[in-house]
Amino acid sequence: MEFTKGFSRKIDEQFTIKIANDDENDFQRILDLNVLVHGEPVRDYLSRIYLEHPRKDQILWLYIEETDSNKVVSSISLMPLKWKFNDITIPVSEMGFVGTLEKYRERGFIGELNHLYEQLMFERGYLISVIRGIPYYYRKLGYEFAMPLDDRMRLSANKIPSTKLNHLHIRKAKLEDIEFVKEMYENYQQDFFISNKFNIDLYVFKHFSDEYNEFKSICYIIEYKGAPSAFFTFGMSYDNLAYDIKASHLNDEQCLKMLQFIKEITHSKMNEKLDLCAREDSDLGRKILSLGGAHYHTYGWQVKIPNLKQFFEKIKVILEKRINNSIFKILTQNIKISNYKETIELILTNGKVAAIQLEKGYPKEGTCDLQVPGPMLNKLLIGDRSFEEINYIVKDAMIRFEVKDIINTLFPKKSSVPDSYY
Repeated sequence: MEFTKGFSRKIDEQFTIKIANDDENDFQRILDLNVLVHGEPVRDYLSRIYLEHPRKDQILWLYIEETDSNKVVSSISLMPLKWKFNDITIPVSEMGFVGTLEKYRERGFIGELNHLYEQLMFERGYLISVIRGIPYYYRKLGYEFAMPLDDRMRLSANKIPSTKLNHLHIRKAKLEDIEFVKEMYENYQQDFFISNKFNIDLYVFKHFSDEYNEFKSICYIIEYKGAPSAFFTFGMSYDNLAYDIKASHLNDEQCLKMLQFIKEITHSKMNEKLDLCAREDSDLGRKILSLGGAHYHTYGWQVKIPNLKQFFEKIKVILEKRINNSIFKILTQNIKISNYKETIELILTNGKVAAIQLEKGYPKEGTCDLQVPGPMLNKLLIGDRSFEEINYIVKDAMIRFEVKDIINTLFPKKSSVPDSYY
């Protein structure tokens, strides 16, 4: 069955599940629900996504309508992304704007919407679903924290040196800077396994703003003697509690100039603490630590891989490259990987993935090479954690000693910089 905008199906006599049309009535009712659930600040954010986003035709708004009142009582959205896994692009869907009116909670509506959401994923070829959602709740839908989203650092404003750096100048980016930004952005991402594929229209939509908040940011150029040398974006964190910064590679002086600039535009007084979202392993993060700052909090993308077989088929080329660059490059062996509900069998022939097979159900004892419970397996598959790190806290993560080196070759721990255009 093909699911399109305007789809409608009765759940029972009281409620109907739908996919919104691009009309004012659906938009206004979905907007009203989200403002009631998430608060007034979401009004401009959702309106901008719904009405102006460059991918608005691909975004799907799913909702449940009460028949008698014609009111939208629960909704989610499916928002497309393209993430790079090394050199391959994987279609990803971001679940967003999740909410149910309080009176209608505990009725399974989000589960009903999620079922339709995953049908849409399968139909449109999205292999991974991600969400920047509240903690714990989405575990019941099969999600697990598996990629970095938010690293918080704190720095006293009085620890930012006032060193004169007149040869550096910071200005707002202009459209004619976009090719420079693209080049620097992609250069930075080369060091990471998973990253957001650069798209000019989407980047401009999100980061070339005249103001910043938790939903949009301002892109700045750092000039050296009048020529662009680096860039960064400046906005607010998703919870509006910290300044969110994403930057290209920076040298020590550029980091300091940026911190001086942030101190100035935020009107931070000498005794104030600056809360900043900056990766601890970034150039800026290392500079903050060197000035006496502290890393105090992390949060993550929650990830679900609904169809393991499709996912493995997509990353087959990555697995083969890892094998080819290892001592196992002529390996012929079958490897069984299970999450205790499904088992993937990789059939390796002379270092190539000759076939991928799927078995459903709890695996027979002693038949698997690797077992990691449920969505915790995602943490290994996308490089968030090594098997040893997972096993340290999850004791029913198990591995046959004989294949340990092979598994570590296939699924090494890798740093990633996933991001969203929403």
